[in-house]
Amino acid sequence: MASRQCPNCGAVMPARRVAAYSYDLVCANCQHPLAISELSRNFAAFAGLAAGAIAWWIATLRFASEPGAPGWVWPVFLAYLATSVVAALALMLAATLELRRGDPAPQHESVTHQIPH
Repeated sequence: MASRQCPNCGAVMPARRVAAYSYDLVCANCQHPLAISELSRNFAAFAGLAAGAIAWWIATLRFASEPGAPGWVWPVFLAYLATSVVAALALMLAATLELRRGDPAPQHESVTHQIPH
């Protein structure tokens, strides 16, 4: 199945919609609730973390000689930025959609308090 394609009707979801509404996806064609597969989410997270590690390493080589805060702030900031951007782009490009199963009902434990009369 192609990426971002509805498994029910075959319509292709726009990439920006997959990234913006990843937890509340609804097919624009058949109105079925959709979810992004766990494999796609894990792939996007791994790609983002790999890009963040590479960005941190490159920025550390560049800013290691800086005295004070810029020597450690820039690598962390650039690694965070790279992780965020690459994870979103990977999810937009490689998201495999599946029909969402019903969300489990919240488990409420009813506690009855004994009131003495």
